[in-house]
Amino acid sequence: MNYTIAIDLGGTIIKIGLLKSGQLIDRSETKAQSASGLKTQLPELEKAIDKMLQAYQLTTADVLGIGFSFAGLVDSSKNKILSTNQKYDDGPDTDLVGWAMEKWGWPLFAENDARMALLGEWQFGAGKEFSDLVMMTIGTGIGSAVLINGQLLKGKHFQAGNLGGHFTVNHKGSACTCGGKGCVEAEASTWRLPSLVKEHPGFNNSAMKDEEVLDFKALFHYAKNNDLVAKEVLDHCLSVWSAGIITMIHAFDPELIILSGGIMKSAPLFLPILQENVNQLAWTPWGKVKLVEARFPDSAALYGADYLVRSTVGK
Repeated sequence: MNYTIAIDLGGTIIKIGLLKSGQLIDRSETKAQSASGLKTQLPELEKAIDKMLQAYQLTTADVLGIGFSFAGLVDSSKNKILSTNQKYDDGPDTDLVGWAMEKWGWPLFAENDARMALLGEWQFGAGKEFSDLVMMTIGTGIGSAVLINGQLLKGKHFQAGNLGGHFTVNHKGSACTCGGKGCVEAEASTWRLPSLVKEHPGFNNSAMKDEEVLDFKALFHYAKNNDLVAKEVLDHCLSVWSAGIITMIHAFDPELIILSGGIMKSAPLFLPILQENVNQLAWTPWGKVKLVEARFPDSAALYGADYLVRSTVGK
């Protein structure tokens, strides 16, 4: 029983991995249909998993279990989805444990996606040899997870450390999908970016007005080419991310901040600025908190799922 199955259920892409003794030996991806619910995705997940088993001539007895990463709040003691944020709204009514046991006879262990990615980076990536970490993922939304004294921070209601993207950085700011105002996510995330650019008073004179997809890739491109709107919007985002990171430093006292998400492809353009802001503004008398890129920005949750299965089954 050297193998585990890892599922990372994102809002846009679903990743399925086969791991052997901590090594990712195979993976597949499928487009998420999060608006249609979780239950409608299960048959496709079954096909992908069965295909992997067949390709490696594995039986169900060769697999320890499934690690299931979900973009929402998760009760990891009952392996049950608690709450979603406009993705897979039937998640709380879906019996994932029963599904895995009925289909393959495997245990299933569920965790929030940000926590799962942090586990992967802690055990195999940028967080190795550290016991106190914060991980922040900047993507469609902004996720966070916290490790203190080698233990995931969860809280009584399983949301502790997960809502860094919903820390308020502008109390008179934009409405957020969570119901709040001026959250880090509502001020500087991928879903907010198009309106942020279009609301800029200079938008009609910007080269960005003809851009079909207003994402961070485009923003970094135009900012690098000295487009005034792009530069000012990017400065705004950097200020917001810095405020969010500094708040998490003050709240959780980490040794290291791990940054992940699609924007990290442009890390050389902004990571030094974030580090400088943190050095100047974070109150850490003991020293400076270092910001680092995730080692596995695209697969950390798969590694984390493997670790969660192995560490739980082994107890």
